Order: sequence, then C-alpha cells, then structure tokens
Amino acid sequence: MTDQQSVSTVTSPPPAVATYDEAMAVARALGPRLRARITEAERLRRLPDETVADLVDSGLLGVMKPRRFGGSELGAETLIDVSVELAAQCASTGWVYMLWAAHMWLLGLWPAAAQEEMFANPAIVASSVVSTAGAVERVSGGYRWTGKGFFSSGVDHCQWLTAAINVRDEETGAEGRKWFLIPRADFEIIDDWHVIGLRGTGSKTLVVTDAFIPDERVLDDADIQRGTSPGREINPHPMYGGISQANFTAAMAAPAIGAARGLLAAYADKLRPKAANATTSMARYAAVAAQVDAVHALTLQNARRYSTAPAAEVGPEGRGKCKRDYAYTAQQSRKAANAIYEECGGSGLAETSDLQRIWRDANAAAAHHGLTWDWQADLWTRAAFGLPTPGVVTGA
Repeated sequence: MTDQQSVSTVTSPPPAVATYDEAMAVARALGPRLRARITEAERLRRLPDETVADLVDSGLLGVMKPRRFGGSELGAETLIDVSVELAAQCASTGWVYMLWAAHMWLLGLWPAAAQEEMFANPAIVASSVVSTAGAVERVSGGYRWTGKGFFSSGVDHCQWLTAAINVRDEETGAEGRKWFLIPRADFEIIDDWHVIGLRGTGSKTLVVTDAFIPDERVLDDADIQRGTSPGREINPHPMYGGISQANFTAAMAAPAIGAARGLLAAYADKLRPKAANATTSMARYAAVAAQVDAVHALTLQNARRYSTAPAAEVGPEGRGKCKRDYAYTAQQSRKAANAIYEECGGSGLAETSDLQRIWRDANAAAAHHGLTWDWQADLWTRAAFGLPTPGVVTGA
C-alpha cells in the first residue's frame, strides 16, 4: 500500500501552543476544515493527508510532548479538552489526535538516546498496539519479535510504533509487559479496517516479522507504573512521573464526549426552528446536555487530581478510579447520543445525515475494550474493597 507518512512540510518543530486558551482556539479554528473532510475520511478509512498536516503543523500534538523537544507540556486537561473539541467536529480526527498526542507523553519516558532519535523528526507521529500476539525471543543486545498487533489507530501516517508485549523473564519465569519501540520499516500494515463507526481512524492490523528491538528501545511497563522510567532523567515535568491512567489514557473517553457534543449540536439545528412548541424534546435535550457536561467534568477532575501526582503516591484505588471513570464517561456519552438519536425521526436515517454518522461514531468511540464498563468497574471495586488487583503495579 502507499506509504502516507510524510504529509507535513515542517522542517523544525512547529510553534508550541503556549496556553490552554491558545490550544482551544487553534482546535476551534480547525473545525470547518475537519468537517469538510469527513466524507473523504470515511471513504479513505483513514485521516486525509491534509488533516494530518493540519494536526502536525498546528502544534496541538505537542501538548503532552517534552518541552526539551519543542512541546508545550500543557498536560492532560488540555489533551482532554482539545480531543473533545476536535471530536465534536470529526470524531475520527478526535480519536486519532487523542492517541497521537497521548503518545508524546509515552515517548518521553524512553531513554534519552531513543528520544533524541525519534524527536529529531519535527513531524513525528507514533501509534501503538496493545493487543498483540506472537513469539518473543531474548537475544544479545535486545529482543526479536515475530507477531501481530491489532487496532492501531492512525498508523498509516506514523513513523514509529509502540507495541505492548508480554515477555517472560528467563531467570524468574515471571511474565511482565514491556513496550517495544519499532520503526516504520519493521512492520507491515494490513488494510482491514472496514467498520460502521470511526471509519476514518484507520485502526488496522500490523504484522511484524523477526524484528530486532535493541535494549535502548525497550521500556518496562513496571517502570512506567512506578513513575521511574529512564526518560525522567531528562524530562523533569511532574507528569512524566505520574500514573499512565491520568496521562497516557487520560483522554480515552474524550472522543465519545466530543461525538455526543457533536450530535447535540446537530440536533439543536434540527430542534431550534420548532423549539417554541417542542417542550418534551427540549427537556430531553437539556437532560442529555447536562449528562454530557457531568461526565466531561468527571474526566477533567481526575486529570487535575492525578496527572502530576507522583506515581508512588497513587495506589490501586486511585488508578482504578481513573479507569472506572473514563469507562463510565464513554458509556454515558454513548447513552446520551442514543437518547438524542431516538428523537431524530426518519430524517436521521438518511445516509447523508450527520445525525446517523455521529451516532455511529459515538457508539464506536465507546466500544474500545479499555472502556468496557463491567471490566473497569470490577477492577475499581476490588481495589476499594482491599481485594487483590492483578496486573496493577504501584509503589516506588
């Protein structure tokens, strides 16, 4: 397939957005262009090159990027609200932006040499695969991996891949997650993203064949969860020592919030001409708007509370709360979108209707495994009751 990586013309890091207000103004200004490209994004089943260039050139991808490499380090609250704003205009763009921007935080945790290599490209974007399969072999100086990764959003335009791999320790026999940093030349993209919602995200399957990952491109997930990753040596901002649940995945529910807000806006255009005689519909609109506002505020509250707190000070209950709340937020946003769509009538069924498209996107944005309510609710409840929480790493 055609390589879509080089779509930005920047040769030096784009100007960092200096404040939250500036980031939001830039995001709002992109809205008309994003909306104009929605049909093309759905046809391509990935973001159009022009949209990717806009995201890179705008500086918005730098809100979680280390200042040392041209980022603004504005943090998780800005990441959430920019993602919501973009998703309200185009849910696929909001989803991909959320992941690309969050990855700047993750990339800032690798050893200095790896960061220097990656951030030497001012137009860098990176994707990930968390669901993986295959064989890992420990070799001299690193690892070799042959396998697959699934649902890698925005990967067509990425120069780097971060792959979460379960690796068994040869000495202890214990299994733990490691993150492999893999350049674009070392993986193949399978064009298999044929879906009903978030069509423009290009969340495709990847194949890796006997790739060598040197030790300097390997990151231990336990170090991430403890806030002790090697990148802390050169990136002193507190968020790089914070928990991943309030940084890397802080905005997981933001695209669902944005899609719900987009559907509210589209429905308001339909309702406004008859609002004087539509008391029941207006009450439903108000209730749904309040529901979306409430879960949006919940997501921001966790980012404010946990994103810069030292990871060693946040136990299983706090980490579980972040995951519980972004799952809850996504599912409530889905329910809000469904409640509005129920009021849309037959006109909302047209293939050309924004109402049905946004409704599809809102449901797709809540379908990610990490946003599954029962799973995340169980994890938090176990932690709250003092029960074991397998897989949750805490402490210094």
